[in-house]
Amino acid sequence: MRISRRAFGTLVGGAVLLAGCGKTPEEAAADRLNWLRGLAGVEKVELVGSADDQYILMTLVKRRSDQDITALIGKIRREFGRREDDYDSRIELDVDNYRARFYLTLPASDLDVDRVLWLRRDGRATGSTYGSSGLLVTAPPAAVAAVAVGLDQVVPSEDARRTHRVETADRQVVVQWTDCPSLDFRLDRAATQHFADLQQRYPGLTGWIEAPDRRAGVYFAAKDIELDALLAALPKLAPARLYGKLELGWGPVRAPETVFAKAFTPQVRRLTAELMKIPGVTRIDMRDDGGPASVTVRDRAGYVAACASLRRIWDSYLSIQLVRRPSPYVGQQGDPVFSGSSFDTGAAYQIYTAVADLQGVTTVQVGQASANLTIAPDITDGDLVTAFKAMAELPIDLYVSHDPDHSLDVAAIGRVAERKYTAPSPTPAEVDPALISRVATAWTRATR
Repeated sequence: MRISRRAFGTLVGGAVLLAGCGKTPEEAAADRLNWLRGLAGVEKVELVGSADDQYILMTLVKRRSDQDITALIGKIRREFGRREDDYDSRIELDVDNYRARFYLTLPASDLDVDRVLWLRRDGRATGSTYGSSGLLVTAPPAAVAAVAVGLDQVVPSEDARRTHRVETADRQVVVQWTDCPSLDFRLDRAATQHFADLQQRYPGLTGWIEAPDRRAGVYFAAKDIELDALLAALPKLAPARLYGKLELGWGPVRAPETVFAKAFTPQVRRLTAELMKIPGVTRIDMRDDGGPASVTVRDRAGYVAACASLRRIWDSYLSIQLVRRPSPYVGQQGDPVFSGSSFDTGAAYQIYTAVADLQGVTTVQVGQASANLTIAPDITDGDLVTAFKAMAELPIDLYVSHDPDHSLDVAAIGRVAERKYTAPSPTPAEVDPALISRVATAWTRATR
């Protein structure tokens, strides 16, 4: 009988044990995974990803040496390379919480592996995974910029277009750059190193750098430097020519570099001083002409206190928005749960205060005679009932969002009119029918 070379075997003590002929693709895949599981230094092997983009994830035993990992990759590449049915997708390694991919059908230049081994040796970053195209590294605030510079220097640039990011877990400090020599895309090392040097002097400094567009935000903490001292030293501390298009900050204030200094009129100083007393206020954004544009809060207490302060000291319209999650996009705010103002009264104010701390509510929009409510699929029954009680007197269009980072990715889950909930018909394919049942039950509980 002829033995098929398409069947994966198991290496035991250097001997290749080939499986029998007639293997199905599923059986060959299972043999492949079993062989990988049997390799020294491998803790776990999984097939992960979507149906049209599957890959093998190998979790390695903790604290394997660089030499052991390099040898393991070489062994896998040699074994898979001798088979007619080469597995041509990627393999991803989990090396002490750092992720690195290598490809079996590409030349053995494992640059991501080299990057990850450097991150592990360096020790300042806490982990890495993959973003849209390149590495996404997490590090403490004071280390982000320095790690970005080191990561950019550890291996030569690739021909492919890759976007790497180093950030804090809360995205308060972010450095992102696209690396592509043929397009002259690269990390702005001078600006990034300058940011790292500033952090040595001002530990509370936060902000972001994005390349190759040369955009940046440099935000000084009020506890690190007084406002007037910052304004006097600003040309040396954060020169716009170094950072490109620059947004500056002091405390919660954010303004374009071109208007930052003149934005602090006596009225704005008073406004800032009042709002800085409120723990729930996270940002005060200025318009391009230097006037205040919006106040951002993170919770119900911040919203209520900001409304009260603005009603007392600010007699013109000023947007108040509640933002819970940081944006996945560098230099942008996260999507607001709601946007109101100090002029909110009646139904709008009552609804906003009711839902502000409900984690399962992702977006609320309140109009003169109707409202929109978007929820997360895992919202608790208690959150649903609380939201419905607050909104019961208005017609409501209901939606579910499976990805709060993309506010337009929603599905309709019914409508409330004349205090009656009507489920969608048919139920959208992407919506779990159990959620519709939960919504109907919660509405009944809220209005009985």
